[in-house]
Amino acid sequence: NIPGGRQNASTWTDTSGNFWLFGGEGYDANGNYGDLNDMWEFNPSTKLWAWMGGSSTIAAYSGQPGVYGTQGAFASTNIPGGRYEASSWTDSSGNFWLFGGEGFDAIGNSGNLNDLWEFNPTTNEWAWVGGSSAISSGSGWPGVYGTLGTPEAENIPGGRYEGSSWTDSSGHLWLFGGD
Repeated sequence: NIPGGRQNASTWTDTSGNFWLFGGEGYDANGNYGDLNDMWEFNPSTKLWAWMGGSSTIAAYSGQPGVYGTQGAFASTNIPGGRYEASSWTDSSGNFWLFGGEGFDAIGNSGNLNDLWEFNPTTNEWAWVGGSSAISSGSGWPGVYGTLGTPEAENIPGGRYEGSSWTDSSGHLWLFGGD
């Protein structure tokens, strides 16, 4: 087992020190190039890779659509669409988070995503947490900004890729810029 060559993938390290890799632009099992949605785990003790989910193939110069399921519910069938340059981070519980990127929505349209996903590495399941499951006709969703400095359920960053993200000592996510 070994992932195909790729760039701009999302990565995390779990509480056991294993390295995780999701998506990016690259090559599938058949040598086709496009936006991947495969999930891999690398164990540095054994120096072995394990394919943990997502598709092993895509159509050439295309990508894999996402399976969103019920918002907020973890399921073994959920998987983000193929994408690259998404923002990613790990929370204090050891779960992985993924926001946006350039890639494919639930119906196979490509553009700037604003979907938010959570992955539990213990159960190997994804949950779609927020944002849209479909890209708007303008190839991305505009942000809903609300009132400066005030968290609200309706607020959501616009679709983007190449955004910078980090968490502070309280576990809050910060997202800046992007394309």
